[in-house]
This record gives sequence, C-alpha cells and structure tokens, in this order.
Amino acid sequence: MKAYRAISSGLFAMRIIVAAAIGVAVAVGVPCIFSKMQLVPAIMACSVVWLAIWFAVSALFGRLYCSTVCPTGALIDLISKLSKRRRGKHFSYSAPKNRLRVAVLLSVIVCAAAGISVAVAVFDPYSAFARMVAACRRPTAIGLAGIAGATATLLIIAVISWRRGRLLCNTICPVGTLLGLMSKYSLYHPDINTDLCVNCGQCADKCASECIDLKSHVIDLSRCTVCFDCMAVCPNDAITFRRGRHRLTMTMMQRVVGNAGVSAINRPDSPVRPIDRRMFLSTGLMSAVAMVTAAKSAISADGNSSSPHRLLPLNYVLPPGTSSREDFFKRCTACGACISACPTGVIKASSNEFGVRHALTPVMNFDRSFCLVDCVICTEICPTKALKPLTVDEKLTSPIGKARIEPANCILYADSVACSVCVRRCPLQAISIIRDNNGKQVPKVDNELCTGCGVCSYACPSQPYKAIIIEGK
Repeated sequence: MKAYRAISSGLFAMRIIVAAAIGVAVAVGVPCIFSKMQLVPAIMACSVVWLAIWFAVSALFGRLYCSTVCPTGALIDLISKLSKRRRGKHFSYSAPKNRLRVAVLLSVIVCAAAGISVAVAVFDPYSAFARMVAACRRPTAIGLAGIAGATATLLIIAVISWRRGRLLCNTICPVGTLLGLMSKYSLYHPDINTDLCVNCGQCADKCASECIDLKSHVIDLSRCTVCFDCMAVCPNDAITFRRGRHRLTMTMMQRVVGNAGVSAINRPDSPVRPIDRRMFLSTGLMSAVAMVTAAKSAISADGNSSSPHRLLPLNYVLPPGTSSREDFFKRCTACGACISACPTGVIKASSNEFGVRHALTPVMNFDRSFCLVDCVICTEICPTKALKPLTVDEKLTSPIGKARIEPANCILYADSVACSVCVRRCPLQAISIIRDNNGKQVPKVDNELCTGCGVCSYACPSQPYKAIIIEGK
C-alpha cells in the first residue's frame, strides 16, 4: 500500500510539472484533468463531480487526497524523507493545534467570500506548487512579484518540512483542515491493535504527520494523511487499515483516556475534546478584517497634459475568457497555469496593479509582449473557470480591452515624423491615421474592431513614453 501511494503521489506531481514545463497543460489525456481535480480549483469552478468524489473518498478512507493527489504534499514528503536520511531525524507525537487550524480555514473562507483573492492564492497548496513550477519555467514571464512569492513559498515549505514533516498540512493548510473534518470519522482508517502493540515507538518515529499518540494508542484521524508508513515499519503488524477499532481481548485492561471512565471501554472512537467554536469564529473574522484593512485602493491614471507623459490604464487588462472582474477575482487562485502556457509571455503575476488584496493574480503586460488574436490556450487550461473556455471566433467578439491613444506622446503628432507602426501592426485593421481639428495627423482606434490584443502598444516606438496603451474593460 505504501509503495502504491508513493507512486501515485509522484505521478500526480510529475504530471503537473511536465504540463507546466511544456507550457501547455493539454498533454496526453483529458485536458487539465490533473489540475481541475485539485480541491480548491474544483471549489472555485463549482465542479460538483470532483467535490463529490473527494468528499466521498475522505468520508470513506480519510485524507487520501493529501497523500496521493496534492502536489505540495508530495514535495513535503520528499523533503521530510531527505531530512530523516541526512540527519537521522525522528518524528514524535504533537498535540493538534485545532484553534489555529480552524482560524486559518475560516479566514480563508471569509476572504474568498469577500473577494480577497490573495488569501486563497497563498494558502491553496495546488496553486502554491503550480506557481513555483511556473516561476522555474518562465521566471521572466511571471514577474518579480511572482518570483518573490514562489521563492518565499518554497523556503517556508522546505524549512518547516525539513524540521517537522507534515506540520504545514496539519496546521496551516485549509484543504487539510477541511478534509480532516470528514476524515476524522472516516469509515476505514489506520488503527492500532493494542493486543499486538509492543510500544516500540517505530510508528511514531516514522509518522511525518505527528499524529500517533502511543500513550493512548490512538491515531488522530483528522491529521493522518494515510501514507501507510506506520504500517510498513511496525514489526508486529499491530497497525492495520480497517473499519472500526480493535478491541482488547481482555477488556479489563482497556486503556482509559482522561476522565472517560468505564464507559470508554465500549466506545468505538477515541474521546474528542469540545471545540470552542466562538473563539475560532472570532479569530477568523479578526484575521479577515485585518487583511481587508490592509488592502489598497485601485490604481488611478495620470492627469491629461499637452506634453508627453506616462500613460497608466484606468483598469489593467485581465486575460481572455474573463466574464467579469468580480467573478475573476473570486475564482482565480493565482496558480500560474495561464502564465506558464502563454506562448508570447504577455501574462504575468500582478504586483500592485490590482492592489494587495489581489496580488499574484494574472495581468496582461503589453510592455513585454502582446496577445495572439488566434490563441485561446489560457482559457482552455484554467482549472477554476476564472477564465472561461473560448473558441477563436468567440475571442474575436469578446474584447479584453480597448486601445487608448495619447496624441501628445505620438511622434507622428508631435514631430510630424512618418510613423504608422501601429496601423501596420494591428492584425484587425482597427487603427487608421486621420487629421484632427488642427490639421495634424494622429492615429485613431475603431472601437468596433479593437479587441485589446496589445500589438499596437507593444510595437509603439514613441519615447520615452508609449503613445498607446490598452484599457481593461
């Protein structure tokens, strides 16, 4: 079982790495299935099928998702195993930090409901892993904010996993907490047969989840990631994956936990301490309010001037397939799949374009490149449906923005230099040269034809500032 679990986990992680490495997540098989089956993308996409599958799996077999499908889980396992081999490190049981776990989960839920996408981007394990892969593959495309975020995430995961194994999964990760609520009562689960257990401690030494309490001979199922490591090392086969709990042959010697009394003998489940839910709720709301308070307002544009000046869009441009800005920010987890797949590299991770509350979400950077009018790859690979799938014809009728021209910056208008780069480069012939009221030549955009592809802005030779920018819708 351990070998099958490890192979499955490695294959899932490698599939995501390979998809990002080739730049297109439509390699062999169903497009993006490995990304869309991840829990947070499935929630954001309202995928009833995948949500039903993972909740059913967790209720039946525990947190198999965390040990086989989650790519960050595979990375944590790799680091913790390397740590144990090099340092001879042993794990030991640690009490669950339930207040912190639920506080983080509630904070992420509240922030997601409030449209603060950066919280989901930071805490979703799939998005964090995919962003690290995208940063390795296309560091120039993902931008400084994306590189900084990916590097910080990798360092945090590496340091904590090296020292404490699956501590992040069982304390900080909201996915682990959510699935733990169901796996705590899973039908089948690891269990210790105290008739066979000799208290050698090998299972607790091996458990990276630090969830095996040998004093009580109880496994914390809400934190167990069903890695089967404990079963593999047990010299007496005292730990099995089964339904219900083992009972002692001599019930008079049944271990009693705390003040449970004699009635604990007949209990199939271990005693559960009550949870102060009001404390959890208040902590989560306080965290959410703090994040909202720290959020910055939208970016404003420069004022009009008759002299050349830097243009800033009133609204920065989102990738194709966005139905609305509100829907995009609520669904996007900043996984970087669109950034990694974009053939021209025009999509990057935002830094302050949308404020702190939406940091790391994708944004179009037309200073660096432009969007191909016949390319819809980013809309096909988005696992959360933040970008709706489009055909090429649909993309041509769904503009992502409109070109805006500042005559004061245009070298044709200011210096009467023969320049028509924007006209010649526009793939849809949406720009023409006209004369204004002063008789000067100036480019003009036909808004009926313009789709906001950004070719004109990218090609504009005006210095020191561009004469054309793209306004988001």
